[in-house]
This record gives sequence, C-alpha cells and structure tokens, in this order.
Amino acid sequence: MALTDEQKQHFDENGYIIVRELLTDEEVRAVGQRADQIAVGEVVPEPGFGRQVEPAIQREEVEAKSTLESIRKLGGLVRTDPVMYAHATNPKILDVLEDLVGPDIKLFGDQLFMKSSAHGSRKNYHQDSNSWRPYVPYSLVSCWAALDDATIENGCLWFIPGSHKWGLLDVEREREIEKQALAGPLENEVPIELKAGDCSFHHSLTLHCSHTNRSKTRRRGYATHYMSSKTKCTGEGAATKSNKHMLLRGREYPGCV
Repeated sequence: MALTDEQKQHFDENGYIIVRELLTDEEVRAVGQRADQIAVGEVVPEPGFGRQVEPAIQREEVEAKSTLESIRKLGGLVRTDPVMYAHATNPKILDVLEDLVGPDIKLFGDQLFMKSSAHGSRKNYHQDSNSWRPYVPYSLVSCWAALDDATIENGCLWFIPGSHKWGLLDVEREREIEKQALAGPLENEVPIELKAGDCSFHHSLTLHCSHTNRSKTRRRGYATHYMSSKTKCTGEGAATKSNKHMLLRGREYPGCV
C-alpha cells in the first residue's frame, strides 16, 4: 500500500491527489535532460514519438526564441526511449497506481509538456476521457510529474475538485466551463502547485486546465497515463488499439485492453 486511507479518500472525493517528493532529484534530472535532448533533436527516439510546436509559432504569429522554447509537447516516448520507459515503470509510481486502479496496470500513453517561459500557452479546461472515449469505464489515471517547480505564475495545473463525479461531459459543456474560467476565477477551481519531484495523480474525468506561462522560468511536466487491464476498448479498430498497450504490472484479461 503506497497511499494512506486519507489520500485514497481524497482521491475518491476530489478526483486527484498530490504525492510530494515521489521522485528523487536524480530521477527528475534524468527525465528533464532527456526531454530537452529530444526536443532539440540531440537524441532521436525510435519511430513513433511526436513533437508539437507552440500554436502561435506554428502559425508564424511570433518568432521562436529558440528551438527548445518553441516546443509545446512531446508524446509517445515510453515505447521509444529507455529513459522515459524507466520513468513510466518506476515502482514508486506504479505502487500509487495500484492503490488507485488495482493490481493489473497497463500504460495508455504519455505526454511531456514543455511550457516555455517565452511562449507557453494556456490549455483549456477539459476531461482527458473526452479524448479517450473508446476506453471504458472512464476511469484512467494520469501521473503528472513535475520536472520544474510548477507555480501559478508559470502555468501549473488547475483542477475542479469532484468534477470526476459529473460523468463524461460533452464538448459544448467543456467550452462553456472554459468560457466562464476566462471571464474570471471559477469558485471551485484550485491551483496545483508542485515542487520538482512532486507528482499529482488525477482521474480521467477530472476537469483541469493550465494557464499561460507569465514567468521567466520553464514549467515542464511529464504526464504518463495508466488504466486497469480490465478496461475495454470499444468502437472501430478496437482490437488494433488494444494490442498497443503495455502491461506494466499484474495480468491481462480476455476481451480487454
């Protein structure tokens, strides 16, 4: 058991928890250094990873301060890079996941957010499961590992506690909530400020966003997404999608991912 009863109750009631100092300085440094190397092309993972440029730079509305500062997000790294695989399979992270999703754990995917000091843009309020609709039940869990201190000023995550109990919202409702948030602070939203090495874990139905980076420091965070291997993938191409998910702990089940 990695979590206390109080922590598990907090997750059940609010849809997220924070685990302080889960990662060592050395572990944080290894992932952060690798992320920067991949972002600028010094290290090229096996085929299958993705690199996303900040939208304003891509639209040529602003000029990038540097290649590193131009990158918004990296993805698909666990399968293609040994350093990122080691992070995603870190027993300390999987022990927490086991308390949240059960003993049979599969990796859904990963995203490394590179919110730069120069161009780091806002991410609107959303539920992760809205992008992952074929995967039921909607109860995946993400580990968001802080590679830098994440503060209100540099664009930390914000959660709406308890929103995982609202069920899967349609896109119009997500847009309405985002519009309200842009008009002024929501009454029930909370900032998730983290020190490098802290990790937050959130339910895939928990509404969350991140603000524009208004500071002079970067805010990198590595999100690895997990699910019970009892999860089912429905819809077109379900069998193909299911075969792509790595079993990290426990066992597999027939007809499931």
